[in-house]
Formats: sequence, C-alpha cells, structure tokens
Amino acid sequence: MATPATISTEPPQRDAPDPTAASAGGSPARSRLIRIGVLVVIAAAALGLRLMFLDNRSLDFTAFLDRWYDHIRDNGGFSAFKESFADYNYPYLYLIAILTYLHIPALIGIKGISIAFDFVLAAFAYRIVGIRYPAFWVRALAFGMILFLPTVVANSSYWGQADGVYSAFAVGGVYFLLRRRPWLACIFIGLALSFKLQAIFLIPVVAFLVLRRHIPWRSLLAIPAVMLVLDIPPLLVGAPISEVLSVYVSQTGSYKQLTLGAPNLYQWISLGGNVSWIAYAGIGVVCVLTVAALLYALRRKPVLDDTMILLAVTTSALVVPFFLPAMHERYFYMAEVLTVIVAFYLPMRYWIIPLLVQIASFGGYYDSLTGDQAGGGGGRGFGGAPGQGGGRPTGGQGGPGMPGGGQGAVGQQPGGQGAGQGPGGQGGGGMGGSRGGSSGYSSGQGDTSLQIYAGIMGLAVLSLVSTTVLWFRRAHEVIRHR
Repeated sequence: MATPATISTEPPQRDAPDPTAASAGGSPARSRLIRIGVLVVIAAAALGLRLMFLDNRSLDFTAFLDRWYDHIRDNGGFSAFKESFADYNYPYLYLIAILTYLHIPALIGIKGISIAFDFVLAAFAYRIVGIRYPAFWVRALAFGMILFLPTVVANSSYWGQADGVYSAFAVGGVYFLLRRRPWLACIFIGLALSFKLQAIFLIPVVAFLVLRRHIPWRSLLAIPAVMLVLDIPPLLVGAPISEVLSVYVSQTGSYKQLTLGAPNLYQWISLGGNVSWIAYAGIGVVCVLTVAALLYALRRKPVLDDTMILLAVTTSALVVPFFLPAMHERYFYMAEVLTVIVAFYLPMRYWIIPLLVQIASFGGYYDSLTGDQAGGGGGRGFGGAPGQGGGRPTGGQGGPGMPGGGQGAVGQQPGGQGAGQGPGGQGGGGMGGSRGGSSGYSSGQGDTSLQIYAGIMGLAVLSLVSTTVLWFRRAHEVIRHR
C-alpha cells in the first residue's frame, strides 16, 4: 500500500483492467463468473447472518416504527402524511408506506429495507476501493468487511435502524466525489440528508472542496433541490408546509442529554446542576474546528487526491459526533464504515483506526441493546438466550441518559412498552403524547464501560486527526520540492 513518502498528486487510473481477470487460468467470461460467484457467496453468508436476528423486536421498533407502520396502513398509505405522526423525515416514511401497500409485515419489511441498504453500502465501498486497487480480491475484501462489520449487522438486522440507508447514499456521494462527478455527488448527499440529518457531518468537507474549487459551487444547488423534491408528496395530500419543512428543526430540540449512549467526550463529564453551557461549548468547538479547516483550505491550498479527500471525509464523520452533544451511539455509523474504506488507501499500520472505532462503537451498541433496547419483546437476545433481552431491564428504570427508557421521536414518547421512569422523566401517553424529559441537560451517563469506550473512541479520533494532518503536510512537501 502507499506510504506518505510516495504520495502522488496525479489522479489514479480509472477503470484499469483487473490483473486478476485471467488468473483463474480460463477465459475472461469464466473469470467473470468466478468473481460473481465469490460476491454471491459473500452476500449469501451476510444475508444468512442477518436472518438469525430477524425476529428480534427492539424497543425502538415496538414503540415507534411499528406504530408508524400501523398509522400509515390505517390511514390510507400516503394519505397519512397529511398529519404529523413521526419525527423521521418523510423519505424513510415513504419506504414504510410502500411496505403497507405490498402487505409486507412491519418487522420483516422495516428490517428488510435496512438490510437491503447494507448491500448498497458495501457495493459503494467495493467501488471506492476499486478506484485504488483494480484487483478483484481487494475489492471483494472491502465488500465483505463492510457487510460483516458488527455494528453494520447489529444496526440493520437486530435493531432495525435506518443508519445504513442514509450512510449508503452518503458513501455513494463520496464515491462520485472521487470520480469527479460533482452533480451526482451532491444529489446523493442530498438523498442522504433527506433520510437523516446526521449526513450533515459531510458538509464541512463539501464546503472545503468548494473552496478548493474541486467541485463547482453551482453543484451544491442539487442538495436542497433533492430535499425539496422529496418533500412534495406530503404537501400534495394536505400537510402544512411549515410542518413539512421543520422536521429537522424539531429534531434538534428533542434531546436534552449531553450524550445518549454515544462513546464520545461527554461520557467523562459528571457535573451536577445545569450543564447546558457544556453542550453549547461542544457545538462551539465543532464550529471552530470547521472554520479552522476551511481557513486552512484557503491559505495553504492543500493538494487533493483521493486519499486526501477520503481522509477529510472520514475525519469529519468521526470528529463531529465526538464533540457534539446529544449524540446517540449510532451516530458514529458513517465513521465506522469510512474508516474501513480509507484504511485501504493507507499503510497497513493504520488499520488500528477502524479497529478502535469498531470496538468503541460496538461497545456502545452492546450497552444499549442489552439495556434500554433489550425489551422490545420476542426474538433472540443480543448476547443472551432466545427470548431474553439481556442485561438491564426495560420498562422500569430507563437506560442511562435515555429519557423514559427509550429513544424516539419528538412529541412521540409512547406509554406502555418501554415507557418508564428514566433520568429524563416519565414517558408520555400514546402516539402523539409529549416526550418526557427534563428542562435541561443531564450530566454524563456515569457508566464505567461507556467511559472506557469513549476513551477508545478518543484514541481513534487522535489517531485519525494526526494521520490526516501528517498526510496533508507531506503532500504539501512533495509538491513544494517538485
């Protein structure tokens, strides 16, 4: 693999012939069949692993996703969007609506959506690694590694979350950035933002690339254009425009904790009283770091090759959720995938970075999935016996830092299953009830294991930031001495 001493500022060869194409000792057609067969075997094994967890019902599914499915089905499919009933943005709800039209059961359908995007995500990883390494076996390794990442498997097949959906579009946007197709890149980033606000972690790098004239500023118009087009269906059925356009604004105020299970900086903060100033300080740190990076782009004009772009994207995806308050454990998802992809562009020793990120993130997952998310009902327990949720009880004491024992929608904290007395207060009534929560930010979670995971994530952040700075500096030295 490349080393900093051999940094090249020339764009890599595109669509180079695969040197393994004729390695099977047969015709190109036979070699192609072998490659397809290998990918099919990897995909089949990944799907089989996911099917093992398909019957698990997490608290999030029982309290929110299942109810959203029922609401859409009982109110005529897309006609249900004339009123607000969920805090996810509309494109994801469209997918649930399609499930109701096809009469696909909620649990299977919702998890099926997430699992399908796991494969889209792996396909883009395959393509990005293929830019640097045309050899099939390296690309196949990247494809398999993404599909078998513990957090990727747990997020979709066990938990039924949608982080793979927006991340697939975001990584697709990165792929098109590397292929110098800025309009397609911005369309995909717009799709990612339409599904989850967390795709905004990429925006500092997009601004960086605009300032460096790597992409034209006009291509940025595709991002809001995609988001606005995807908001048209609810407007057509009578939803108020102010409500349609304010989903993310409402989301930003739905959590008041410094951290919600995320292995980030705030796991080490255990101050009493009103500590909301710490949250604002964290937001300020992210803003300062972003502005500093943009000023650096203007002043030093660093060289941008594929490795540089990937390092910048990955650093942003990891640093931003580490310093921002009110982050869930799942908000490192994009960084978990990107650290694996960028490791293929770096010397072997840098594989320690995705390993650290995966340990820290999966630790946060495990803590949540055996705690406040363990009691959705039925299925195989995460790390426990079939039918048992695992460690911490649900429905009584909520998980640390989790209001009412569950994560959910703004204005959507349901009673019944999962509602309970948590640090954020008691959960509200049925769908549409008010979310329980304190008026200020809670302090750190006080969970020793999460503090350890946060330390591991902090080490990953320091390693990645130092690697990015080193790479940019050495690239600058190479250019200066030419």
